[in-house]
Amino acid sequence: MATVKGFRGIRYNPEKIENFADVLAPPYDVINSSEQEELYNKNPYNVIRLILSKGEGDSKYEEAAQTFRSWIEDDTLTQDEEPSIYPYYQEFEEGHKKLTRKGFLAAVKIEDFSTKKILPHERTFPKHKRDRLKLNTACKANMSPVFSVYSDPEIAIEKLLDEKLKDKPIFDITNEDGVRNRLWKVSDPDTISFIGNHLEDKSLLIADGHHRYETAIEYRNIQRELNGGVTSDKPYEYVMMFLSNAEDEGLIINPTYRVIKNMGNLDLESFLNMLGEEFNIEKMPYKEGLSDIGYEEFTILTKDPEFVYRASLKANKEESPNNLAVTLLHNNVFNKIIDEESAGILYTKDLDEAVQLLRNGEYEIAFILPELRASDIFDIVLTGDRMPQKTTYFYPKILSGLVFNPLA
Repeated sequence: MATVKGFRGIRYNPEKIENFADVLAPPYDVINSSEQEELYNKNPYNVIRLILSKGEGDSKYEEAAQTFRSWIEDDTLTQDEEPSIYPYYQEFEEGHKKLTRKGFLAAVKIEDFSTKKILPHERTFPKHKRDRLKLNTACKANMSPVFSVYSDPEIAIEKLLDEKLKDKPIFDITNEDGVRNRLWKVSDPDTISFIGNHLEDKSLLIADGHHRYETAIEYRNIQRELNGGVTSDKPYEYVMMFLSNAEDEGLIINPTYRVIKNMGNLDLESFLNMLGEEFNIEKMPYKEGLSDIGYEEFTILTKDPEFVYRASLKANKEESPNNLAVTLLHNNVFNKIIDEESAGILYTKDLDEAVQLLRNGEYEIAFILPELRASDIFDIVLTGDRMPQKTTYFYPKILSGLVFNPLA
């Protein structure tokens, strides 16, 4: 199945960087223009200059590549001499409980999806893939990891790494949202070999970074063609991944809610009547309707501050992985009742934002979805299906700038 090994990472030089919090950044795809400006001004070596350069058109990719090369030349970035993996732990609070998501960065052999060794769960957009391909091509490196999940109830890798991580981490920082981030380097060949052997019979589920992975496939295919179609153990045959255990208590998968601006010719009553043909609809007090939402249910918020509606599939339907709430919503609501393209859907992970948009009259209704389990996502993708776009929100997000993976 999956082939996992160490790599000679390029990373910020601790002798040159006083405070890693000044140079790391959120993932490029959650940074807006004002945040981009703020990160540019925060530190001249902030990773924003690599992952989201300000340049115009395609020149921004070459500008990022030039910056990347110059930081290597002036020793701001340094490359490790031996193949390594990079354990990365994030401590955070969720539901008034302190959790730690444990994982590690490694090089993973790129596989076509048809092999089912690497499993996607969301659909992608061509525009975003072109953008990342141009950046990787210019920099000749993976600038950000793909986040993937494996299933190991024995938690053998976590136990081994906890024993190994006695030394001081490369950095230990807490960012503005209260998440503590720690990164280590492990170069011990026996440890890396154990991890590779332990994962060789497992499939990996892409949690976040579908565009990055599909970009890696395309980059590999281009490089193979340039090298006469020969497949080998070249660096471009691998992609940098952050790997975490689906059985880890710290692996939190939050849903992404859908807020609807335009219901077409439907009012609330007619919408609920149509929905009731396939779902049981229960009117519930506001707080009750927002708690304990089942995996095959969703709650409908309206402008009414006192009541909500709970929708659950009628009992005569067969149980299926495709009966997860988000799949039911897209298959039975957006494809049949509300036109998805003209609905003006706003996606948010923030319940308060969804409520505010309804209260101020900008939007009509909101669909509140339950939490997801990694096992449910595995069940769906193993059938060959993918989940709708923006289904999952893995919290916390992996910071950018931890390590870079050279492809040449």
